[in-house]
Amino acid sequence: MHTILDLIAFLRENYSHEITRSLLLVLSLLIIRIVVDRLLAACGSTPIEERRRWSINTRNGLFLIGLAGIGFIWANELQTLAVSMLAFAAALILATKELIMCLSGGVVRQMSNSYGLGDHIEIGVVRGRVVDIGLLSTTVMEIGPNHSSHQMTGRALTFPNSLLLSTPVIRENYMGEYVMHIINVPLSYMVPPAQAERMLMEAAEDICMPHVEIARRHMEEMAQRYLVEIPSVEPRASIQPVDEKRYQLILRIAIPARERQRIEQAILHKFMAECYPITQTQ
Repeated sequence: MHTILDLIAFLRENYSHEITRSLLLVLSLLIIRIVVDRLLAACGSTPIEERRRWSINTRNGLFLIGLAGIGFIWANELQTLAVSMLAFAAALILATKELIMCLSGGVVRQMSNSYGLGDHIEIGVVRGRVVDIGLLSTTVMEIGPNHSSHQMTGRALTFPNSLLLSTPVIRENYMGEYVMHIINVPLSYMVPPAQAERMLMEAAEDICMPHVEIARRHMEEMAQRYLVEIPSVEPRASIQPVDEKRYQLILRIAIPARERQRIEQAILHKFMAECYPITQTQ
Protein backbone atom coordinates (compact mmCIF):
# COMPACT_ATOMS: atom_id res chain seq x y z
CA MET A 1 0.00 0.00 0.00
CA HIS A 2 2.81 2.40 0.85
CA THR A 3 4.50 1.61 -2.45
CA ILE A 4 1.36 2.45 -4.45
CA LEU A 5 0.84 5.67 -2.51
CA ASP A 6 4.48 6.62 -3.02
CA LEU A 7 4.15 5.96 -6.76
CA ILE A 8 1.01 8.10 -6.99
CA ALA A 9 2.72 10.89 -5.08
CA PHE A 10 5.78 10.65 -7.32
CA LEU A 11 3.70 10.84 -10.53
CA ARG A 12 1.63 13.73 -9.19
CA GLU A 13 4.71 15.64 -8.19
CA ASN A 14 6.72 15.11 -11.37
CA TYR A 15 4.25 14.38 -14.20
CA SER A 16 0.99 16.05 -13.19
CA HIS A 17 0.90 18.28 -16.30
CA GLU A 18 1.56 15.40 -18.70
CA ILE A 19 -1.05 13.16 -17.06
CA THR A 20 -3.65 15.93 -17.09
CA ARG A 21 -3.06 16.76 -20.76
CA SER A 22 -3.15 13.07 -21.68
CA LEU A 23 -6.47 12.56 -19.92
CA LEU A 24 -7.94 15.66 -21.57
CA LEU A 25 -6.78 14.44 -24.98
CA VAL A 26 -8.31 10.99 -24.50
CA LEU A 27 -11.56 12.49 -23.18
CA SER A 28 -11.78 14.91 -26.13
CA LEU A 29 -11.26 12.10 -28.66
CA LEU A 30 -13.90 9.95 -26.97
CA ILE A 31 -16.40 12.83 -27.06
CA ILE A 32 -15.68 13.41 -30.77
CA ARG A 33 -16.19 9.70 -31.51
CA ILE A 34 -19.52 9.61 -29.65
CA VAL A 35 -20.75 12.77 -31.38
CA VAL A 36 -19.79 11.47 -34.84
CA ASP A 37 -21.47 8.08 -34.21
CA ARG A 38 -24.67 9.80 -33.10
CA LEU A 39 -24.65 12.11 -36.12
CA LEU A 40 -24.16 9.15 -38.45
CA ALA A 41 -26.95 7.22 -36.72
CA ALA A 42 -29.25 10.22 -37.19
CA CYS A 43 -28.53 10.42 -40.95
CA GLY A 44 -31.10 7.85 -41.98
CA SER A 45 -31.10 9.06 -45.59
CA THR A 46 -27.37 8.34 -46.04
CA PRO A 47 -26.59 4.81 -47.38
CA ILE A 48 -25.38 2.43 -44.68
CA GLU A 49 -22.15 1.74 -46.59
CA GLU A 50 -21.31 5.46 -46.56
CA ARG A 51 -22.08 5.75 -42.84
CA ARG A 52 -19.95 2.69 -42.06
CA ARG A 53 -17.08 4.15 -44.11
CA TRP A 54 -17.26 7.44 -42.18
CA SER A 55 -17.38 5.56 -38.87
CA ILE A 56 -14.31 3.45 -39.70
CA ASN A 57 -12.32 6.42 -41.04
CA THR A 58 -13.21 8.46 -37.93
CA ARG A 59 -12.21 5.65 -35.58
CA ASN A 60 -8.86 5.07 -37.32
CA GLY A 61 -8.15 8.79 -37.63
CA LEU A 62 -8.86 9.50 -33.97
CA PHE A 63 -6.68 6.55 -32.95
CA LEU A 64 -3.75 7.95 -34.93
CA ILE A 65 -4.33 11.44 -33.55
CA GLY A 66 -4.37 9.99 -30.03
CA LEU A 67 -1.09 8.17 -30.56
CA ALA A 68 0.54 11.27 -32.02
CA GLY A 69 -0.81 13.45 -29.21
CA ILE A 70 0.38 11.12 -26.45
CA GLY A 71 3.79 10.91 -28.12
CA PHE A 72 4.00 14.71 -28.32
CA ILE A 73 2.93 15.19 -24.67
CA TRP A 74 5.42 12.65 -23.35
CA ALA A 75 8.17 13.39 -25.90
CA ASN A 76 10.83 14.45 -23.40
CA GLU A 77 10.15 11.56 -21.06
CA LEU A 78 10.07 9.06 -23.93
CA GLN A 79 13.35 10.39 -25.30
CA THR A 80 15.02 10.01 -21.91
CA LEU A 81 13.56 6.55 -21.52
CA ALA A 82 14.65 5.49 -25.01
CA VAL A 83 18.23 6.58 -24.46
CA SER A 84 18.49 4.73 -21.17
CA MET A 85 16.70 1.58 -22.35
CA LEU A 86 18.08 0.76 -25.80
CA ALA A 87 18.28 -2.94 -25.06
CA PHE A 88 14.71 -2.97 -23.81
CA ALA A 89 13.56 -1.14 -26.93
CA ALA A 90 15.21 -3.77 -29.17
CA ALA A 91 13.55 -6.55 -27.21
CA LEU A 92 10.23 -4.70 -27.42
CA ILE A 93 10.51 -4.50 -31.22
CA LEU A 94 11.12 -8.23 -31.41
CA ALA A 95 8.19 -8.89 -29.09
CA THR A 96 5.87 -6.68 -31.14
CA LYS A 97 7.02 -7.99 -34.52
CA GLU A 98 3.56 -9.26 -35.46
CA LEU A 99 1.98 -5.95 -34.43
CA ILE A 100 4.45 -4.03 -36.61
CA MET A 101 3.76 -6.39 -39.52
CA CYS A 102 0.01 -5.81 -39.15
CA LEU A 103 0.54 -2.04 -39.24
CA SER A 104 2.84 -2.44 -42.27
CA GLY A 105 0.20 -4.55 -44.02
CA GLY A 106 -2.35 -1.82 -43.40
CA VAL A 107 0.00 0.75 -44.93
CA VAL A 108 0.56 -1.51 -47.97
CA ARG A 109 -3.21 -1.90 -48.43
CA GLN A 110 -3.75 1.86 -48.20
CA MET A 111 -0.95 2.75 -50.63
CA SER A 112 -1.78 0.04 -53.18
CA ASN A 113 -5.56 0.44 -52.81
CA SER A 114 -5.79 -3.36 -52.99
CA TYR A 115 -9.34 -3.36 -51.60
CA GLY A 116 -11.83 -1.12 -49.84
CA LEU A 117 -15.05 -1.27 -47.88
CA GLY A 118 -17.69 -3.31 -49.70
CA ASP A 119 -15.25 -5.11 -52.03
CA HIS A 120 -15.46 -8.87 -52.55
CA ILE A 121 -12.00 -10.29 -51.92
CA GLU A 122 -10.23 -13.60 -51.54
CA ILE A 123 -6.97 -13.91 -49.60
CA GLY A 124 -5.70 -17.37 -48.73
CA VAL A 125 -8.65 -19.40 -47.46
CA VAL A 126 -10.66 -16.26 -46.61
CA ARG A 127 -13.30 -15.14 -49.13
CA GLY A 128 -15.98 -12.55 -48.47
CA ARG A 129 -17.28 -8.99 -48.55
CA VAL A 130 -15.22 -6.41 -46.66
CA VAL A 131 -17.24 -4.82 -43.84
CA ASP A 132 -14.52 -3.40 -41.59
CA ILE A 133 -10.92 -2.27 -42.12
CA GLY A 134 -8.84 -1.55 -39.04
CA LEU A 135 -5.22 -0.62 -38.52
CA LEU A 136 -4.37 -4.20 -37.50
CA SER A 137 -7.02 -6.41 -39.09
CA THR A 138 -9.76 -6.68 -41.71
CA THR A 139 -13.21 -8.25 -41.24
CA VAL A 140 -15.24 -9.81 -44.06
CA MET A 141 -18.67 -11.41 -44.24
CA GLU A 142 -17.93 -14.88 -45.58
CA ILE A 143 -19.12 -15.88 -49.06
CA GLY A 144 -19.45 -19.60 -49.58
CA PRO A 145 -19.62 -22.36 -48.53
CA ASN A 146 -17.28 -23.11 -51.45
CA HIS A 147 -15.49 -21.15 -54.14
CA SER A 148 -18.26 -21.60 -56.72
CA SER A 149 -20.94 -20.14 -54.45
CA HIS A 150 -21.73 -16.40 -54.20
CA GLN A 151 -24.04 -16.34 -51.18
CA MET A 152 -23.37 -14.93 -47.72
CA THR A 153 -22.95 -17.64 -45.09
CA GLY A 154 -23.69 -15.27 -42.18
CA ARG A 155 -20.24 -15.78 -40.63
CA ALA A 156 -17.75 -12.94 -40.08
CA LEU A 157 -14.06 -13.71 -40.67
CA THR A 158 -11.23 -11.52 -39.39
CA PHE A 159 -7.65 -11.80 -40.65
CA PRO A 160 -4.54 -9.82 -39.59
CA ASN A 161 -3.28 -7.23 -42.06
CA SER A 162 0.17 -8.88 -41.88
CA LEU A 163 -1.30 -11.47 -44.28
CA LEU A 164 -1.16 -8.79 -47.00
CA LEU A 165 2.66 -8.86 -46.89
CA SER A 166 2.90 -12.51 -47.98
CA THR A 167 -0.39 -13.51 -49.64
CA PRO A 168 -1.85 -12.15 -52.90
CA VAL A 169 -5.29 -10.54 -52.72
CA ILE A 170 -7.94 -11.43 -55.31
CA ARG A 171 -10.44 -8.61 -55.78
CA GLU A 172 -13.46 -10.16 -57.45
CA ASN A 173 -15.27 -6.89 -58.22
CA TYR A 174 -12.24 -4.96 -59.47
CA MET A 175 -14.19 -3.84 -62.57
CA GLY A 176 -16.88 -2.22 -60.43
CA GLU A 177 -20.61 -2.82 -60.81
CA TYR A 178 -20.24 -5.27 -63.71
CA VAL A 179 -17.89 -8.26 -63.65
CA MET A 180 -16.83 -11.10 -65.93
CA HIS A 181 -18.29 -14.23 -64.35
CA ILE A 182 -17.28 -17.85 -65.08
CA ILE A 183 -19.68 -20.82 -64.81
CA ASN A 184 -18.35 -24.40 -64.99
CA VAL A 185 -20.82 -27.14 -65.94
CA PRO A 186 -19.49 -30.74 -65.70
CA LEU A 187 -21.32 -33.24 -67.94
CA SER A 188 -21.16 -36.86 -69.05
CA TYR A 189 -20.33 -37.71 -72.67
CA MET A 190 -23.86 -39.14 -72.85
CA VAL A 191 -24.83 -35.53 -73.56
CA PRO A 192 -23.32 -34.55 -76.95
CA PRO A 193 -20.82 -31.72 -76.26
CA ALA A 194 -21.78 -29.60 -79.26
CA GLN A 195 -25.48 -29.88 -78.43
CA ALA A 196 -24.87 -29.07 -74.76
CA GLU A 197 -22.74 -26.05 -75.71
CA ARG A 198 -25.49 -24.75 -77.99
CA MET A 199 -28.16 -25.12 -75.28
CA LEU A 200 -25.95 -23.41 -72.67
CA MET A 201 -25.26 -20.50 -75.04
CA GLU A 202 -28.98 -20.11 -75.77
CA ALA A 203 -29.76 -20.02 -72.07
CA ALA A 204 -26.96 -17.51 -71.38
CA GLU A 205 -27.94 -15.21 -74.24
CA ASP A 206 -31.58 -15.26 -73.16
CA ILE A 207 -30.83 -14.47 -69.50
CA CYS A 208 -27.95 -12.00 -70.05
CA MET A 209 -29.39 -10.06 -73.02
CA PRO A 210 -30.77 -7.16 -70.85
CA HIS A 211 -27.29 -6.57 -69.37
CA VAL A 212 -25.04 -6.82 -72.44
CA GLU A 213 -25.23 -3.23 -73.70
CA ILE A 214 -24.91 -1.67 -70.22
CA ALA A 215 -22.02 -4.02 -69.44
CA ARG A 216 -20.26 -3.03 -72.69
CA ARG A 217 -20.43 0.69 -71.84
CA HIS A 218 -19.25 0.01 -68.28
CA MET A 219 -16.29 -2.09 -69.45
CA GLU A 220 -15.28 0.60 -71.96
CA GLU A 221 -15.25 3.17 -69.15
CA MET A 222 -13.13 0.84 -67.01
CA ALA A 223 -10.71 0.29 -69.91
CA GLN A 224 -10.19 4.06 -70.26
CA ARG A 225 -9.82 4.51 -66.50
CA TYR A 226 -7.35 1.67 -65.85
CA LEU A 227 -5.75 1.55 -69.35
CA VAL A 228 -6.41 -2.17 -69.76
CA GLU A 229 -7.87 -4.33 -72.50
CA ILE A 230 -11.36 -5.62 -71.80
CA PRO A 231 -12.81 -8.97 -72.94
CA SER A 232 -15.95 -9.24 -75.01
CA VAL A 233 -19.11 -8.87 -72.94
CA GLU A 234 -21.16 -11.27 -75.09
CA PRO A 235 -21.56 -14.76 -73.58
CA ARG A 236 -18.75 -17.13 -74.60
CA ALA A 237 -18.67 -20.90 -74.08
CA SER A 238 -15.89 -23.46 -74.52
CA ILE A 239 -15.54 -27.22 -74.04
CA GLN A 240 -12.80 -28.75 -71.90
CA PRO A 241 -12.24 -32.55 -71.55
CA VAL A 242 -11.86 -33.76 -67.96
CA ASP A 243 -11.34 -37.53 -68.42
CA GLU A 244 -12.69 -40.38 -70.57
CA LYS A 245 -16.12 -40.12 -68.89
CA ARG A 246 -16.64 -36.42 -68.34
CA TYR A 247 -16.10 -33.02 -69.89
CA GLN A 248 -17.04 -29.53 -68.74
CA LEU A 249 -18.55 -26.49 -70.37
CA ILE A 250 -16.96 -23.19 -69.38
CA LEU A 251 -19.26 -20.19 -69.79
CA ARG A 252 -18.09 -16.58 -69.46
CA ILE A 253 -20.66 -13.80 -69.07
CA ALA A 254 -20.68 -10.09 -68.15
CA ILE A 255 -23.27 -9.41 -65.45
CA PRO A 256 -23.93 -7.10 -62.47
CA ALA A 257 -21.69 -8.06 -59.56
CA ARG A 258 -24.58 -8.09 -57.08
CA GLU A 259 -26.66 -10.49 -59.24
CA ARG A 260 -24.08 -13.20 -59.88
CA GLN A 261 -25.85 -15.84 -57.82
CA ARG A 262 -29.31 -15.14 -59.26
CA ILE A 263 -28.21 -14.99 -62.90
CA GLU A 264 -26.00 -18.07 -62.59
CA GLN A 265 -28.87 -20.08 -61.11
CA ALA A 266 -31.30 -18.81 -63.78
CA ILE A 267 -28.94 -19.95 -66.56
CA LEU A 268 -28.31 -23.34 -64.95
CA HIS A 269 -32.02 -23.97 -64.34
CA LYS A 270 -32.88 -23.14 -67.96
CA PHE A 271 -30.00 -25.25 -69.28
CA MET A 272 -30.79 -28.25 -67.07
CA ALA A 273 -34.48 -28.13 -68.00
CA GLU A 274 -33.53 -28.54 -71.67
CA CYS A 275 -30.60 -30.89 -71.11
CA TYR A 276 -32.05 -33.66 -68.93
CA PRO A 277 -35.01 -34.58 -71.18
CA ILE A 278 -32.44 -35.19 -73.95
CA THR A 279 -30.36 -37.50 -71.72
CA GLN A 280 -33.49 -39.46 -70.78
CA THR A 281 -34.46 -40.15 -74.42
CA GLN A 282 -31.03 -41.44 -75.39
